Amino acid sequence: MKTAQADFRFPVLGFTTDSDVWGLSDLDALATCGPPTLAEGLQVRMELVDAEGRRWIVNSVLHTGRAGSLLSRLMPGPAPLRIEHELELLAPLSLTDVQARVCEAMRAHPDFWCEDEERDTILPARLAEVTAAAAIADIHEVLGLDSFHAY
Repeated sequence: MKTAQADFRFPVLGFTTDSDVWGLSDLDALATCGPPTLAEGLQVRMELVDAEGRRWIVNSVLHTGRAGSLLSRLMPGPAPLRIEHELELLAPLSLTDVQARVCEAMRAHPDFWCEDEERDTILPARLAEVTAAAAIADIHEVLGLDSFHAY
């Protein structure tokens, strides 16, 4: 199935094969990325989990055009790309499963979440916020996850 056919409940969390977690607030955020993301194939085999715990794996990513307005394309830096995913539906995940996956990603890349000297204070507090989240959407809000738009 294609990205637009999946009927996602946003926000969506994206778990990439490099053990990172990304946040996608809406269909536009999901369907755009920076040139490096596409060139590196970062989203291929990424698992997407929506706000209801439904889950898909990205089998392929197709560049479909430029994203943004004409004005945004004139701004310095590479313009974001419009993309479409080929998705495969997987078994859903519970909130507990998603919390564990997010915590695993945070432990895999602690430097994304805090400075080296804060690993004993800030990182445990951020992990606690994730495990205290009452819903998958709350995880996105608490962490302020980044999208692929600029990457």
